[in-house]
Amino acid sequence: MVAKLPRVLLNTLRTLPAVLLFFACADESTSTVTSFSGGSGLTGLTGAPDTEGATEGTSTGDASDSGDDSSTSAASSDATTTSASASASGGTNPNPDGLPNGSECDSDDDCMSGNCYTITLPVDGLPSGICGVCDEDQDCVDAGLGIACSIDVPGMQTACTEGGVGSFCDSPGGCKDGLFCDELVDGLGELLPMACGTCRTDADCLGSARCTPEVDVVGYSGHKYCAELGSIENDNLCPVEGGDASCVSGHCAAVDLGFVTVAVCGECNTDADCGGGTCTPGKFSGGFIGSTCT
Repeated sequence: MVAKLPRVLLNTLRTLPAVLLFFACADESTSTVTSFSGGSGLTGLTGAPDTEGATEGTSTGDASDSGDDSSTSAASSDATTTSASASASGGTNPNPDGLPNGSECDSDDDCMSGNCYTITLPVDGLPSGICGVCDEDQDCVDAGLGIACSIDVPGMQTACTEGGVGSFCDSPGGCKDGLFCDELVDGLGELLPMACGTCRTDADCLGSARCTPEVDVVGYSGHKYCAELGSIENDNLCPVEGGDASCVSGHCAAVDLGFVTVAVCGECNTDADCGGGTCTPGKFSGGFIGSTCT
């Protein structure tokens, strides 16, 4: 589970227009389009990719350990069904007067279950928290319901899972053998949760495949996976170091949105790529849009 930020700080963050819009109003005139040499990025989630290209036998937390299961089953298939009024601590209600599971919440005290899964990304459309059966992996372990606590924001529920690809996690123990519990986007651990993915770095991928994060901001979901060279379509995240080769278009451009810089596959890096036209920087507008030639 992502570390809970003080409610005052979260409310302050939610008043920042640039953050509330998640950079939707980023001014194209001040954005830059360049080739990247380091870092990570965001992209719309199009589904859990397969694990072709991922190394086998890696540990959930230490690449030097051995594992024998690199399952790619989606986190939703691992979810344990529980009563909307039951908590992950055995079916009792620590706070009978609290809100039922599926309700928006600001703290554990708000919930009948005693578990408010805090959502620390201050973006319009996302609740500040959701009452559920768990708000950390240990709740699931203690109740014997799974090894990880994950969240389905569109469905307004939390669930205990077996740590499959895309399941959120607190620690390496929250993922199946062969998967890695890591930040969705490096450096944004305070705003985005950690999730089980098939890689943590390029070293965890086979051959020339690159470890690439995939994030659905609106759905509050995602994971890292091994992307083969030349496989990433435009308007999707690309590795920022040598990312051009990962894009079908051959152009992985940096989009500086002020709060964070991301890398997205697009049509160009510079005007020279546009045959006499102009390379227009990528932006965020309901999703990430790569650079275009105009």
